[in-house]
Amino acid sequence: MEYKVKEYEVRYFAGIEYEGGVQPNEPHSIPDLWDSLFHTHLSNITNIKQPSKFIGLECYPPDMMESNVFDYFALVQTYDLIEESEKIVTKKLPKGKYISFPIKFDDISNEIQKVYKYIKENNINVHYGFDFEDYLEGENYSGSGAMLHFSMLLEE
Repeated sequence: MEYKVKEYEVRYFAGIEYEGGVQPNEPHSIPDLWDSLFHTHLSNITNIKQPSKFIGLECYPPDMMESNVFDYFALVQTYDLIEESEKIVTKKLPKGKYISFPIKFDDISNEIQKVYKYIKENNINVHYGFDFEDYLEGENYSGSGAMLHFSMLLEE
């Protein structure tokens, strides 16, 4: 499986959260969350870093195996943390090395499962608290054939 290791400084993001959390393998409407970010909330986010960089951040609580729910955020990169509001949340991703896999957006759930299987089979030491989909400039995510990068923080 193809991947790259990228080193990042601390990065800041702002956006909206999927209310109530996401249950894996259950129907959910993450595309509606992205529509809401683009059509309702993006204009309320200040200090957006240019060119715009969007990520889908998944955060896994320590009790994920029992609760079977994780948090999902649709986010845009900002220059620093901004003031949160009732709907807008901010996130700070830590400095470090990240492993990044190019995956097909059309089959994102299966592609992510393949990445995790590869990580486990190859004993790659990653931080399991969060991962993110890095949406690429120039890709058309409303059509078919789009690619994105699925990334995780490497443990040192």
